[in-house]
Amino acid sequence: MNPENGHLPSATREALLAELDTLRSMLADLDNPSSQSGEEGMIIMRLCSGLRLVDWEAISHQRDFRDWLALPLHADPLPFLARIQETLNDLVFLSEHDPLTKLYNRGAFERILSAELVRAYRAGQSLALVLLDVDDFKAVNDTYGHPCGDKVLEDLGAMLLAEKRAYDYAARIGGEEFALILPSVGLVRAEMVVSRVLAAVRSMTILCDGVSTPLHITISAGLAITKGKIPTTREKLYALADTALYQAKTAGKDRVMAAPIADLTGPPEKTLVRADEKRFLFTGLTKG
Repeated sequence: MNPENGHLPSATREALLAELDTLRSMLADLDNPSSQSGEEGMIIMRLCSGLRLVDWEAISHQRDFRDWLALPLHADPLPFLARIQETLNDLVFLSEHDPLTKLYNRGAFERILSAELVRAYRAGQSLALVLLDVDDFKAVNDTYGHPCGDKVLEDLGAMLLAEKRAYDYAARIGGEEFALILPSVGLVRAEMVVSRVLAAVRSMTILCDGVSTPLHITISAGLAITKGKIPTTREKLYALADTALYQAKTAGKDRVMAAPIADLTGPPEKTLVRADEKRFLFTGLTKG
């Protein structure tokens, strides 16, 4: 939106922007989650005579005031309420999704996995968890730069969204770490799904600004399954998938390894591999 489409006089508009910027700066510390106790809060209101919806939309666009809400005093409130609903929807999306890849973030992933495990047990159905890790991703950043690394992650996220079923869940759970939650899928079908994903990744052509040649990547995957026969915790299924992912890295990368079925196993054994050895398998780098 072009801010010049607003109706406020330029001087009035600039004064309002300065006041809003000052207030936002003063309230910045209160927006820090570490400073929020959840016990107290306050809504701050300010009458802005002559301000119209088109003015506020222009100001909000210019200064990114999307998390600020506005209501008219006398005009039809419906357009404002629609904007508030849109803002709330955007905030909910941002709270649950990774801004780079548009996949679910770590917090949403953990919540969804816990809920799906409960549902799988109640229905007596299988559930598959897949952990994915980009092979030698640090070398991509070191060789081509972080913007190219971001392009790799962005393209990979788009591919996962395209490959998954409508009722599967795709998440970015770490730097170059991703996850798929596959409801009602057993071991054989899950391995087929993951093999298809790995093949799709191999065929990706990633074009980075300033890089003359296309970039190609591979990923490794760890797969864990519960049949829904006994209650299985999120932590247990994740640990099984993580161990399988480590085995895929150890076996040469660009492959999927499956863990024993969660319903038939005890707690996963602790690895005896040192941290520096594991870091080498995942990044290809040794400790300097």
